[in-house]
Amino acid sequence: MKELLRDHRYTHTGEKPYSCTLCTKSFSLQSGLRAHLRTHTGERPHTCEQCGNSFSSKSSLSVHRRVHTGEKAFSCDTCGKSFSVSANLRRHQLVHSGLRAFSCDVCGRSFTQAGHLKAHCAVHGVDWAFICNACGKGFRQRSTLLLHEQRHTGIKPYSCSECGKMFSSSTSLKRHQLVHSGQKAHTCDECGKSFTSGHGLKTHLQLHRTHSGEKPFVCEVCGKSFSVSQNLVRHKRIHSVICDRRVGAKVKEKG
Repeated sequence: MKELLRDHRYTHTGEKPYSCTLCTKSFSLQSGLRAHLRTHTGERPHTCEQCGNSFSSKSSLSVHRRVHTGEKAFSCDTCGKSFSVSANLRRHQLVHSGLRAFSCDVCGRSFTQAGHLKAHCAVHGVDWAFICNACGKGFRQRSTLLLHEQRHTGIKPYSCSECGKMFSSSTSLKRHQLVHSGQKAHTCDECGKSFTSGHGLKTHLQLHRTHSGEKPFVCEVCGKSFSVSQNLVRHKRIHSVICDRRVGAKVKEKG
């Protein structure tokens, strides 16, 4: 109990005595450090009972569940648009601030988000006829651009007749309506379980590999293998951090 009280006090003082040995992050709670370490190991013990997606912490799972419930607790004071995750709200608010901190090295065009800059960079080297003014993404057809731009405006002209939920494209609406129809066209060859979307089936297949012990994704640096490709990507960060530390140490020795 004394340790819990001590850790709780750290949240008020801002003190962060628990440091990660693999990167520079530190935490005020031991539980925070434990959850963070899973981002290095790739461990995701908390699984969503609705879609099978797994997460490294309970809090991440709780945030994810809002995708299924439709809860959007974070609202923009400027335009009223709401979001299920606070980070998405902060990202959105950059649109109103006008701050464009991410610039393209090729053409100098700037963007409010790093993701928009990344999407824009794909334009260079490819002959795109239509470019989105909001995020810089390129399209070959004007109709596809117009459909894409609705995501930025927030306009959702397609409404579900069952529940009233709105969508920016007819494709998204049709995908959503499968939930009400009960139609599950994507079936697992391993166990026969069916899903309304291909993404749900893909996530489910990853669970099969986890339970069977199959680990087809192998790290070329240390040989460690994983059942899910995303876990291998997260694991590789360990090697990059260790490499950066070794380079930093050598620089200090020379200095």
